[in-house]
Amino acid sequence: MTTDLETIGMLRDSLERYAADNYAFNDRLGMLKESTGFNVKVWSDLAEFGFLTLRLPEDMGGLDGDATSVGALMEVVGKYLMQEPFLVSGILSTTLVARLGDAGQRERLLQGLGSGQMLFSCSLEHADDCLVEKNNRLSGRLDLMMHGDAAHGFLVTVRNGSGELKLGLVNASASGVHRSPCRLLDGRGAARVVLDNAEVELLNSPANGLSIEEHIELLLDEANVALCAEACGMIDALVNTTNDYLKVRTQFGRPLATNQALQHRMANLYLLRQEAFALTRAAERAISQPAAERSRIVSGARAYISQAARQVANEAVQMHGGLGITEELNVSHYYRRIMLLNNLLGGRDHHFSRFVESSLGAA
Repeated sequence: MTTDLETIGMLRDSLERYAADNYAFNDRLGMLKESTGFNVKVWSDLAEFGFLTLRLPEDMGGLDGDATSVGALMEVVGKYLMQEPFLVSGILSTTLVARLGDAGQRERLLQGLGSGQMLFSCSLEHADDCLVEKNNRLSGRLDLMMHGDAAHGFLVTVRNGSGELKLGLVNASASGVHRSPCRLLDGRGAARVVLDNAEVELLNSPANGLSIEEHIELLLDEANVALCAEACGMIDALVNTTNDYLKVRTQFGRPLATNQALQHRMANLYLLRQEAFALTRAAERAISQPAAERSRIVSGARAYISQAARQVANEAVQMHGGLGITEELNVSHYYRRIMLLNNLLGGRDHHFSRFVESSLGAA
């Protein structure tokens, strides 16, 4: 799996131009009022322009993009606070089906995912809560499925009666599926899902010689690298926004940017931004490394970037003063998105512990 740097640059520039034209902050405020938590027209455009085929295999018209190409687009997603289920459906769900589905499942599902006509939500952390029952029936509870309120299907990790890990696809409209829509902290849609003897279709044809457990661990690391890239996009936007504000906001007849204490604080934010981008690039490269080294680098990057993003968000709010917490200013929206992101897929504490344990184990 690879994508050359020229293609990555073209993809990023294309999404950046689209977002700049169609995802101004005022447009986002309108999107938050949509019942799905995102704009269906934007989702359709992302599919039409080919962004949802990024992780499709080349033999199905996709780019078979690597972690670097995903990261380039996720930076734009973070910078513009895009609400669409690009990561959950376009990247993670598509990758799961491509790697674990059999030929028939791949043919049937990947075209729908790549065209945006199918929207899947996936949960990789509920293996102990659900059991595959007799005749491929599934019961259990999924406390939070991002974009689960609008999803056509749920991809979940489950264990059968023998304790074997499997990946299952549940039709969201099937009998026995009960979902309660909700909104996340940043306004994106989600759902709490209860499965009561619901029919499940198993995807159990692992590729690349890896077990399903190894595939799930790999995808979790890839997802965390994507979240690092998204955080970088938000850090970059907050640093630039705060710097611009300090230049135009005056106090006692002078711009705030002339205040030496604020200059030192901004210098620290610039340093945090550079470190976050460097660690994200290292984590993207680490995806191709052996599992132990991969997990160490990815978790180290995720733990540090989570802390850095929170510090940048806090500083941006404080340096904007009372404006920083208002709904009408984008700073508060970045703040909430970062708070949510820092609790997805383990969060800072989990990844810091994982980094320490793997580092000690390698010593």
